[in-house]
Order: sequence, then C-alpha cells, then structure tokens
Amino acid sequence: MAFWGRKKTQRDRPEVTDHIVGDFGSAEITRTERPGDVPLIDVKLKVTEEFARGAEFERTREELGPTHPETLHALHAYAVVLGRRPDRRDDAVELLDWLVSARAGDEENRLLTLNDLTRLLQEGGHPALAEQRLREALAGWERLRGQDDAQTLTIATNLGNVLLGLGRREEAEGLMRDTVARRTRTLGATHPDALSSRNTLAGTLRGSPERLAEAERMYRAMLADVDGGSDLALTVRHNLAAVLIHQGRHDEALEMYRELVDTRSRLKGDRDPDTLVARHNYAVVLNRLGRAGEAETLIAEVLEGYRRAFGHRHARTLGVQVDLAAMKANQGRATEAVPLLRDAIDGFRSTHGPDHPRVRELTGILRQLGG
Repeated sequence: MAFWGRKKTQRDRPEVTDHIVGDFGSAEITRTERPGDVPLIDVKLKVTEEFARGAEFERTREELGPTHPETLHALHAYAVVLGRRPDRRDDAVELLDWLVSARAGDEENRLLTLNDLTRLLQEGGHPALAEQRLREALAGWERLRGQDDAQTLTIATNLGNVLLGLGRREEAEGLMRDTVARRTRTLGATHPDALSSRNTLAGTLRGSPERLAEAERMYRAMLADVDGGSDLALTVRHNLAAVLIHQGRHDEALEMYRELVDTRSRLKGDRDPDTLVARHNYAVVLNRLGRAGEAETLIAEVLEGYRRAFGHRHARTLGVQVDLAAMKANQGRATEAVPLLRDAIDGFRSTHGPDHPRVRELTGILRQLGG
C-alpha cells in the first residue's frame, strides 16, 4: 500500500481541503485563503491504534531506554495490536518472544506476555510451539497464584485445546477434568469460564467410540445451561453435530450443520472463520452421504476462504486441504490429489513437527497414492 493517497475538494469559498490516507491513519487538511492575511490552515488527524501504539513505544524507548518497564509495557501493547493483523502476526510473535525474555525479572508481566504469545501461536496455527509456551505459562501461574486462580485455569483450558489439536486426547482429558472441577467449584457450573472448560472436556471424549454417548450428554447438558443465541451455544451445537457424525447419525448432523451455516452466515458473513468451519463440516457430511460432487465444490470454496482467513500454512487450512485431496482420491483422481496432499504434509511438518503421527499417517497415504 502506498504511504498516502490524496483527494482534493474545493468549494465556492476560497477554501481547499486535502484528504490524505496512509499507514498512519487519515488526515483532513483545510486551507482557507484570507485576503490581506496568511492562509488559515486547519488539520484534523485520525491515527490508527497500531500507529499510535507504535509511536508511544518509540517515544518511551527514546526517553527512557529500551529496557525500562514503561518501554516494555508500551512494546507489549504495540505487539498485541499488531497481532490482530494476520499479515503482521509473525512480527508480533517475534516481539512478544523477545519481551518474555526481557521481563525475566518481572514474573507477573512476563506471564501476561506469555498469555498473549501463546494466543497468537494458537491463532497462527502453530500448536507444537503453543504447547511448549503454554506449559511454561501454566507452571508460572501455578507458582505465582495457585492452581485455582483464573489465569491458571484459562491457560490450562487453552493447553487442553492445543493438546486436542495435536491429537493427544488422553492428556487433554486428564487436564480438563481437573480444570472443570476447579472452575465448577470456584465459579459454578454455568459460569462462562466453566462452560468453556466443559466444552473442551467434552471434545476430549469424541475421539473414543465408547465415550461418544458421554460426550453427547455433556453437550446437551451445556445447551440447557447457555443462552440459545450466544456464540458459545453455537459452538456447542457445532461440536454436538460432530458427535452425531461419529455415531453415524449423518442426516441429523447435516441438518444441524445446515442451520449453523445459515446462522453463522447471517450473523457474521460468509467469510467469517466460524462460518467457514460450519461450511467445512457441512461438506464433510455431504460427502459421507454420497453427495461427492456437491461436497467437493463446497470444500474447494471453503479452502480458498481458509487461505484468505488464516493463511496457506495454518493447521486449519492444511486440514481442509487434506479433505479436498481425499475427496479427489476417492473419486479416482489421484493425480489431482497427490500435489495437494504433498503440500499439506510439508505444512504439517512445520506446524506439528516432522515426527507427529499426523505427518506419518499422511505420508503413508501419499505413498499409497503413488506420490
């Protein structure tokens, strides 16, 4: 993007207004001619939060030095804002990683920095790195505030979600049963934080066929405890539909996903990540019901949406890419499937590590396809 763009307007009065838009934000500069006097200049400046936080960091670094606590605080605030932009997330991660080390003598702020670093690693699709940092944060908060503290239990829930993403459900289950018990005891079963942990715990049971009935009961109990129109209720319904798939109740799951797609699309738009997730799972069920052509068309659209929303090397994007490759292979089009699968394997090596079971599994499938 160019640093600035300009648009001029002129009225009947001897006045000219320049509109300037740039990385800093926007400015409106009005010049009014005054006969026999110098022109009157009026400037209205509106800066972005990113620019303002960056400027504040530069100011404190110049005035107080790079390691002063106020400078580090300003850097933390700047990195958090930077991390909201997918194209700058890696820069934010690098800044926060440095800041964790710089705050070695300030344990509470070091852990708060770790909180934001682990969140960005999760959002960026780096579960292996997120796990490492989450364990560091969990140990730190337990030492500082104890096992029942809100910060400790939030990090424990986040770690449970990452372990689920890495396919380590038994580890996640043990952690989440403890977390649910602590949050229920201290907050009550219907508190939003307790419900979030209950949702994660139910997710740990979905990978085991003999635990699906328990998972279904947990999700239905949660639906009775939450506001039906809340975002959490939609998430729970989504997860309940996944249980129905595992139980072979595909028609029920398809209807539930169709309703979720409609609701998510209406509330957040077609390109929102939550809408894309619902469309992805709707396509998976279509495929299981033998509607392969419809499923492939939809999954290809979802893959492009994931690439826009998360990037080409995000773990979620790679998972959808594997599903598209599988659909092509199952229709006898291995030559189309192999490049997609090979690229996904390369991506999973970077996000999950070269020895992760997912990488080994997909590598074996690739060999079977002749790739």
